Amino acid sequence: MEFVINYKVRIQHLLTNPSGIIISIILIALGAFIRSWSAGIIQKGNRLVQEGPYCLNRNPLYTGSALILIGFVLFLNDIWAWIAAILLILVIFPFTISREEKGLSNKFPDEWINYAKTTGRYFPRKISWKKMKYPWSFQLWLKNREYQTFFLSLLLLIIIIIVGLV
Repeated sequence: MEFVINYKVRIQHLLTNPSGIIISIILIALGAFIRSWSAGIIQKGNRLVQEGPYCLNRNPLYTGSALILIGFVLFLNDIWAWIAAILLILVIFPFTISREEKGLSNKFPDEWINYAKTTGRYFPRKISWKKMKYPWSFQLWLKNREYQTFFLSLLLLIIIIIVGLV
């Protein structure tokens, strides 16, 4: 309820702190880009993808989601939104990632061992420019339904820009 009552304080904060708006926009746009890039390469269940953003870290979809979330929470400037985001990123994401990685290690045991050794779960260990140049597929992007997150991110950006201009 406090969030609704104090919306004027948050809007005033943003208007007096335009760098917050710019950082929010950058984080949301970067997160949407990373998610779209990842979704246009991943071939769920068919093979262990190790190219494109998957050569940087094993979970670029979660990286993109975290950036979008942090960008939006920064814009909201609300303690409860920060608490929810921190819990999501530090508790829910790691639990889900561990479960998904266990499934991948069972499905692709030989490939997984090397991939897990050479590619960080969250942060890059080394960058292979050759592996990053993997063809992106609009059909895979659609099949993986990434347009949902993309358009949600676009809507968030539009809201931030409109509120920033008001």
